[in-house]
Amino acid sequence: MNKKDITFIIKDNGCRLCAICNGKQIGSLFFVRTGPDKIIISDAEIDSNYNADEIELYLIQEIISMARNQHRKIISICPYISEIFMHHPEFDDVRMLNHGR
Repeated sequence: MNKKDITFIIKDNGCRLCAICNGKQIGSLFFVRTGPDKIIISDAEIDSNYNADEIELYLIQEIISMARNQHRKIISICPYISEIFMHHPEFDDVRMLNHGR
């Protein structure tokens, strides 16, 4: 699947980023905005019919774009999302906690 095949929509009063492909929700990233400068990612859910690593990365790229546009930093309390951040130093400019980096 290609990222260009996915539409990203914010739902649930701005607390969930959804990935939609061919009219079907294939993944969600749950987050909250705290204060004027932070986003906390709490969880991700990916449809089991899709590659979770790929869809999670697309969701993270989308929320990182949002964070950069809003001048916010991201904190992840989700271990899966934190792991993805650890393998992508290009996200360090928005990551609040560097976990020893």
